[in-house]
This record gives sequence, structure tokens and C-alpha cells, in this order.
Amino acid sequence: MINQMIKDVWAYFTNAQKIAFIALFVLSIILGLLIPVLLPNSSMRQIELSRSYVPGELSDEDVYSPQSVTFIDEIATERVRRDASQAVLPYFSVNLLSTLQTVNLTRSYVQALNMNSATSPYAVLRDAGIDDTDITNRILNLSTQDRNLVTGLLEDVVKIILTEGVYDSSELDSVMDDGYMEITTERIDPHYDVYVDNVSISSLLMIEDIYEYIINYGFDNYREIGDSNIILIAQAVRMLSKANVSYDALETEQMRENAAISTPPVSIRLREGDLIIARDTIITEQDLRIIDQINNMRVYIPLATLLCDAILLFTILAFAIVYFISCIQYKYRIPLYSILFLSGLIFILVLSYLLMRWILSTSDSITIDPLLPFLFLPVIFTCITNKRRIGFAVGFVTAGFAVLFPTSGKYTFFLLLVVIEASVLFVRRGTNRIDVIYEAFYSALIAAFATAVFSLINGYSYATFASNIVFIILNVLLTYIAVSVILPLLEKFFNLPTQFRLHELSYTDSPTLNRLSQVAQGTFNHVRNVADMSYSAAKAIGADAELTRVGALYHDIGKSEHPEYFIENQSGKGNAHDDLNNNLSAAIIKSHVKLGVEKGREIGLPQEVLDIISQHHGNDIITYFFNEAKKNNPDGASLVHEEDFRYNSDIPQTPEAAIVMLADCTEAASRTLKNPNTQKYDRLIMSIIISKINHNQLSASKLTLTDLVKIKDTFIRSLIGRDHQRIEYDKD
Repeated sequence: MINQMIKDVWAYFTNAQKIAFIALFVLSIILGLLIPVLLPNSSMRQIELSRSYVPGELSDEDVYSPQSVTFIDEIATERVRRDASQAVLPYFSVNLLSTLQTVNLTRSYVQALNMNSATSPYAVLRDAGIDDTDITNRILNLSTQDRNLVTGLLEDVVKIILTEGVYDSSELDSVMDDGYMEITTERIDPHYDVYVDNVSISSLLMIEDIYEYIINYGFDNYREIGDSNIILIAQAVRMLSKANVSYDALETEQMRENAAISTPPVSIRLREGDLIIARDTIITEQDLRIIDQINNMRVYIPLATLLCDAILLFTILAFAIVYFISCIQYKYRIPLYSILFLSGLIFILVLSYLLMRWILSTSDSITIDPLLPFLFLPVIFTCITNKRRIGFAVGFVTAGFAVLFPTSGKYTFFLLLVVIEASVLFVRRGTNRIDVIYEAFYSALIAAFATAVFSLINGYSYATFASNIVFIILNVLLTYIAVSVILPLLEKFFNLPTQFRLHELSYTDSPTLNRLSQVAQGTFNHVRNVADMSYSAAKAIGADAELTRVGALYHDIGKSEHPEYFIENQSGKGNAHDDLNNNLSAAIIKSHVKLGVEKGREIGLPQEVLDIISQHHGNDIITYFFNEAKKNNPDGASLVHEEDFRYNSDIPQTPEAAIVMLADCTEAASRTLKNPNTQKYDRLIMSIIISKINHNQLSASKLTLTDLVKIKDTFIRSLIGRDHQRIEYDKD
């Protein structure tokens, strides 16, 4: 499914865009791999000790790390993985076959004792390989009442010990010899379902202890049946039972291997200047291994590490692109967004490299994390796409690239991720440019708090603590200034429907809408009502309300060319269609869609708005003129072709376009109601929705039945508000 989705989206790329995309994708990965090598911090230096030390000696000197380095301590890793493996308790599993055999044997034995089967109890035991006559004779010699009592309890007690679990003492002794006093064991509940529990070996029931266990259990619970009967039941249960829980060596070994594999390696990470050995402290074996590791490191990055880093970066970038494909409903925007994203990432990487190189060459005391310019790309992409989810994904990618920087600490990824994701949450709080100031303020506040927390975790000095907070606040403020400057340029250059751009287009005093109000006042009033209805409906179902409102405002701008042919602009002096045949009338009506798209393209409306203009009638039939044509040709109704009266557009492909279609039809049809009320509006809107569904106009819109109900309810509220009544004033 994902492969097909990627293939479908790839078809939207032109050849030039495909080449640019692949080149930028590869260049991003190369830059991500080269930056750690090219930075000054990559020059290797060795540690020179004053003398040779052995573990256990006192150090004569302080030893510092000459560089930032990360490596795996293989000896320590082996030790912790061995400990993790040994920490896994022996695993005992229930033998369901043995359990069922014991249950069935007991049932057959009881039925034979009670004369409820043709087989004798001696034969039942003999078939099970049990040689007994004494216990059976004693049960058979009981009175009928006592025998029924004993056999009934016999079956119940067998079930009790089987659910408790019967263990082989030799297996438990072997486990205790290995030093384990607890095990992980499967248990059977009263419904014969198996569950797993950790228990102490001393609390388990062994096969040898069954007799004593039942004697104690019987004296506590069945004392009224007599001591001799309790002893008889205990002997019979001991005879019939066998161990039904056994040591699963294979599963235990597998669990221990998984525990060892899942235990992360012991990673040693040092920053330049970190203290490795303090004077007059005992030198450990690990200290000497760290020094040897640093001295044996080479200038180049190991091929395996380089390959792993390349796979990491490739995976992160591929994740982002696939996420774009899944989140963006206008697939023709994906080539532009992908290329913009990769170009922005390359710009951020180059800027980060220059910034780190300058800082490393001028100062060793400045923490670089708060200065990394990784907030810009997530924020501006959230504004461009109007989707926080994409901003989160971009932030994850940029933070992931920062992990490979040699200046990054162990908390760099988390610091960047917290700052980025928190800032993205504040984007789109409003649609005015001044909202950016509030977003910057709250983002700086969260960023300062997160930086303070991570600075405390890292144990920075008070001076570094204060400088980090100042740097991160400046970083956030500069980012929002850059976004405020660059976003309008991107809107204009790439004709992007950002929330700011859509809000500006929603002003009804634009030249296009002004002309519509002058030449087609009825249509102008209609589109304003449709815009209000569409906006409320889109908000109700979580669609893009601003885009829906703009699409509704401009959906009928094509009517400004021939306004007199549309009923809302006719003043009652006659219908312009009276002198035309039905086919020509239908052609004029249909033409307003094409003219609207052309006018929208001339004035630079975003493609998303043009799609709404194009799709707001779908490919539905112009019912009035189609029916009139059939009436006017009663003998030749078959000559009236449906296609001549059908709109030549695509059906709505998005919820926004479908909402405008429904609002357009509803607003127009509501004008025909006499004495309208809520019930009449409800029936009218439902009939319109059902008609659109029957004509297959909503099949590609992604609207659910729940969405349609919410849309209907908001339409009713809007129409009731539009047609509200006033009191009748006295003439005087």
C-alpha cells in the first residue's frame, strides 16, 4: 500500500523535480556525515601519562580527555549483559497434556468407583500403569454415602493441586544448586487458562509433598468427613497425580539470550576537558581502558560507523518524506514541499557547521547546543503546510541530524526536540501577523525553561547556566524574526495557502469581490452567506476552515461575466433564459465554473482555492434545464443527452471542496422555502446531501456520515441566524 502511494505521488514530480529531489536528498546525507569530520574538534590527540599504572594504584596526576569521544566499553558491556542474562529466572512451563491426562484419569476412576461406567476402577488404574488394590478396595468398602463424598472430593482436590501446580523436586533442587531461590512459572487458573508469575521455590508444591499438603488442606477444610476419609483422599490423589509443571530449559535459555541482546552496550562518552582520573584516587581497570581507547582512535571515522550513520540519516529523511505523503492531502504540493524541506535542511546544516567552526576556533567555554539554528525549519514548515504534525516530523529530523555533531552532548537531541516541539505547538494560534509575537514569547519561555533543566542535569556552572538561557532566548527570537521575513516571500513566490495568506484573501473588499458586488449583487450576497456557512461547517468537522471560507468566497467569481443569466441577479423584469434553448442555457450556466478558474488563476489564487472553484459543482447534472429539455421534447426525449447538461469538472476531492458544494446548494435552495423553520431546513439539507450521495458527488471527499450530520446541523444554525425575525414596529 505504501509502495503504491509513493508511486502515485512520484508521478506528480517532473523530471527536473525528480533530479533535484534525489540530488538534495543525497547531499543532505553527505553533509550530515561530513560535518563531524570537518570540524576542528575532529583532530585527534593522545593522553600522555607520567608513568605506567596498574589497577589499584593511586594516581599521581589529573587526567583529562583531550577530545570529545564516544566508544563502547566491550568488557563492561560483556559483564552487564552476563549479569542481565543471569538475572532471568528459570522458566517452568505447564504440561497441559499431563494436566489433562490426570484430570481424565481421575474422572474415569471416580466414575468407575461410583459404578457409572462399564469399566472397573482396577482396570482404569491398570490402563494408566498404576498398580493398586488397597486404596481402591478401601474406597469400595465405604458406605454409599461416604463413597460418594470421598469420590466427589477426590476429583475436586485433584483439580486444586493441578491448578496450584505440581513440580518435580529434582528439577527444583537443580535450580537451587544454581543459586536461584525464585522461578518464573506458568500457572493454571480455575478456568484452565495459563498465566505467568514469579514465585519463591519454597512455596511450590512438589510431587513428594502432595500427601502432606492434602492432609493439611483436608483437616483445614473437610474435617467433618472424618480423619480416615481425609487420609484416604490424600492417598488416592497422591496415587493419581504426577508433576504437571516442568523446567523449560530451552525457553529459559532463549529468554536469557534476549535479555543479553536487549541490554544496551556500555557507552563511554566524554567531552573535551572532562576529568578521567583525579589525582590521589584509585585507578580502575576501566580508567586505563578509556585511556587506551582514546590513544588508539584514528583520525578517520570507521567505515561501519559511517555506514550506520548513513543508514540513520537515510531512514530519518525517508520517514519525513513518507510522512509528508501521508499528511498532505494536496499531493501536487508534495514535490514543492519536499524540495523546500531538503533545501532548508541543507541550509541549516551549512549554517550550523559555520557556527560551530567559528565557536570552536574562538572559545572552549561556550555550550553550542542553545545556538544551533534548528528551530527555523520546523516553525516555517508548520506555517507553510498549516499542519503541526509536519512541523513535529521536521523537528524530529533536524534534531536527529544534530545527534551526529561532535559537539552534541547526551541530552542534545532531547533539548532540541523539547524546544522544537513546544514551539511548534504555539504556531497557528491565530491568523494575524501580530500572533507571531505571542508565539515567539511563549516559545522563548518554554525554551528557556527546558534549557535551564538540561543545564542543571549536565551540571553546568552558573555562568554557563545563565549564558545558555540567554542564547536560547536569542535563538528563538531570531528564528521568529526570520520566519516573519521569509514566510511572506515564500507565500508570494510559490503561491502558498498559508493561514495568513488565506486570512488576507478572505477580506471581501478585494478588487475581484468588489467587482462581483457591483455587477452581481445577488451572487455577492450568496457567496458571503456560503462562506459563513462553509467556515462554520469546516470548523465543526476539523477541516481547514480558512481555506474553505476563501474557496466559498471565490467559488462563483465566474458569474461576474454574465450575471444576468443567474437567477439571484435578476430583478424580476424577466428571465434571460426565456429567449434561449435549454442546451445553450445549460452551457452558459456551466461556463461560470471554467471562467471562475481562469479568473482565479489570473489574480493569483492558490491552487487549493482553484480546486474548490473547479469542483464546487462536481460533474452533477443541471437538473432544471435537463428536465425542461425533456418537457420541451416529449416525442424526442431520447434525443436529450444527459452529458449536455452535466458540469465538466471533477467531483470534490477534499472535505473543503465538498463543504462548499453542499453550502452552495443549501444556500440557494433555502431561498425557495416559504415560512422556513428548523424542520423544513433539516428536510431540505438532508435531501440535498442524499442527492449528492446518490449522484456520487461525495465519494472522493473523505467525509464521513458523522461529518455530514455535523455539517447539516451547522447549516441549520447558519440559516436560522440568516432568516431571523424582527418585531413589527408601530408605523408612528
